[in-house]
Amino acid sequence: MSRPIPVRRAQFCCADFAAWLSQNGAEVGLPTNPYEVIRYRAFWCGSKRAVTHVIYTKDNGLLTFTAGSLEHYRAFLDNQPLEGQRPRASEPVNPRPDKDPDAESKGDKMRRRLIARDGGDCWFCGKAMGADVTIEHLVPKSKGGSNRLDNYALAHATCNHMAADKPLVAKIELRAKLREGVSA
Repeated sequence: MSRPIPVRRAQFCCADFAAWLSQNGAEVGLPTNPYEVIRYRAFWCGSKRAVTHVIYTKDNGLLTFTAGSLEHYRAFLDNQPLEGQRPRASEPVNPRPDKDPDAESKGDKMRRRLIARDGGDCWFCGKAMGADVTIEHLVPKSKGGSNRLDNYALAHATCNHMAADKPLVAKIELRAKLREGVSA
């Protein structure tokens, strides 16, 4: 018999679940706002594309499971693998057969355009970007920001996480602190 699904943040085994996800081939990412408990990408329901799954917490500590995260957490509690989540290595996946699988993605194109516009440094800390490059919304979408080049900047994943969905003024203050070497 499996353990009950947690309904509150305090009952949730985030570190153990993240380790289990990684062992099962999922890509665990950084939460993008303070309400995300965990964010990860994994295949789900026989899909040939990875889906982003997020578990959120409300102010009162109650959890909300999205996409297949509830089924994944049940498998974790039952010590079962994520069976059928990844396509077999012998089956190359091209989610858009009408498109060239080696074509540059929209995100890659946007990163290239941002590097051409701003250079290769993090907008927040000013240090050179590495493999953890993310695209930051300067005005958060939750506060009316757009998905346009003029609202984007490149940021390290950790800097982006610190900025979360703060208003632009708070992000500018964070940038000044990080560039001065003061911890935020």
